[in-house]
Amino acid sequence: MKKHYIQFLFLILSVLVVSNAGASEVMVRLFGLRDCSIESLMADGYDIASVDHNRNYVDIVIDESYLSTLESKAATIRVLPESWVRLLPENTDDAGFYLDPEETWAFWTDLAATYPGLVQSPVTQGQSFQGRDIYSICITSSSGPSDKPAIFFNSLIHAREPATNSVLADFGLWLATEYDNDTMAAYILDNSKIYIIPIVNPDGYVDNMTGDNMQRKNMNYTTPVSSSGIDLNRNFGYQWEYDDLGSSPEPYDETYRGSAAFSEPETQVIQSFTNTINPIGSMHYHSYAEGGMVIYSWNYVNQPTPHQSTFQSWASAMTAQNGYQYGRCGELMYPSNGDACDWSYENSEHQTCLSFGVEVDDDGFWGSQNDTLAIAEFCAECRFMNKLLCMNLLGSVGIEVTTEAEGTGILSVTGISPNPVMNSLNFSASVPSGALFVTIFDLSGRQIDQFDVENLESGDCQLNWEIPAGAPNGVYMLIIESSNQTVGSRFTVLR
Repeated sequence: MKKHYIQFLFLILSVLVVSNAGASEVMVRLFGLRDCSIESLMADGYDIASVDHNRNYVDIVIDESYLSTLESKAATIRVLPESWVRLLPENTDDAGFYLDPEETWAFWTDLAATYPGLVQSPVTQGQSFQGRDIYSICITSSSGPSDKPAIFFNSLIHAREPATNSVLADFGLWLATEYDNDTMAAYILDNSKIYIIPIVNPDGYVDNMTGDNMQRKNMNYTTPVSSSGIDLNRNFGYQWEYDDLGSSPEPYDETYRGSAAFSEPETQVIQSFTNTINPIGSMHYHSYAEGGMVIYSWNYVNQPTPHQSTFQSWASAMTAQNGYQYGRCGELMYPSNGDACDWSYENSEHQTCLSFGVEVDDDGFWGSQNDTLAIAEFCAECRFMNKLLCMNLLGSVGIEVTTEAEGTGILSVTGISPNPVMNSLNFSASVPSGALFVTIFDLSGRQIDQFDVENLESGDCQLNWEIPAGAPNGVYMLIIESSNQTVGSRFTVLR
């Protein structure tokens, strides 16, 4: 079931609105753990696929012959659909409606050829353990400042999580196709460089096309000899080997951290690339969590970082439409040490990078392999989060951009809320006296609306603007004039 990847992803964008090897493995959901905990299950070497503390369940991948070992551990045990745990026979070698390795490369090279002024052709940043290229894509415009900040997105560090690859292809397609139509896409590309590494773990992903479809780690089986690969998301340098709960010293465990921090060529590539582009923010995509999750540091220990309030407020806004849970890893699932998010955020090798991890709302690891509508839905949910992360990182909301004082009082605008806005914008203005004139522009300079307020006394006043029904999503400029003074602030409309 080979796909026409470019046509398929245009279908995704429009919804804004095998081998049967390893068949003995099943995915089971344990409801109501008893006489055990997530921590004890991890310590016993169980392959934890997903955890939801709110719904009180944990998903485990296990050989069917060992199901009896779970009987005493949960009040209810439910075997999940086969498609969640493996590619079905008709999707062998091509991942169904997910993008397989060849289609991923073809998608990005074709997008670069179609939009050469925005999308740069893939650039190899290094090789994997088995010698496959790990490549990046840069998306930006020729407009804006010469020294644009970098924002970094990556996926498939865990090779059995193909939904993440679809999400980043969708976002890249949206940026390129909507640059001339959506002022938000234009603002992002005019003011930043978006870097994407779609397949961090190419060896594992290739193996999953023809193997047992459950390879999570890389393919380094040689260090030590008994290893079944290294969990690349436990191999980063910050708090590596902090404890044996957030990562494992056992070579066959799915969270095996490797022999040393950055021991693997794949994590070395991410280390070098991150330090080179020095991003201001990053999004590390994983799957799956039913209902979805947005995770921020610290992950190695369940304690807040100095940026806790920023992480929390941004995550709250990012999940306002899709209902994803958000919080620290220890709050939502379990601790994780030596992972990419904590290392990206910690600033000993680069500037502080506000990093988020996302668990995409897919059905298991391969559950949407035959369902284009499900893929389109979770891509649209994540697209909203990607846009808002970029807008927040670029500081484009609520920033005073000009002040020209010629009178006796000082005009100012403050307190824009909510921002982004969906229906009604509220803002405060400090007015010298007399009349106040408000004009709304989009970033192309087109006037969207204008109104005035008469007979104002000196001091603060509260104002409101109802967003016109036909106003598209994007960045807008609020301009206020009074007593020969002009001030302005940007805000974002995001429905």
